[in-house]
Amino acid sequence: MYAAEPTVELPKLQLPADLVAEVSRRGAARTDFRVESWKPSLLERIAQKLGLG
Repeated sequence: MYAAEPTVELPKLQLPADLVAEVSRRGAARTDFRVESWKPSLLERIAQKLGLG
């Protein structure tokens, strides 16, 4: 015989309307996540350390 599996009901997430509106408004804008440390000067220094430059 198999035991009945317990069911767990997750609580509903209630977000404030102004927060939902702000997320919706900002969702359209694309953010550009760049890694600033990968500039050519850093790559040149790495190449010099490796004896490539």
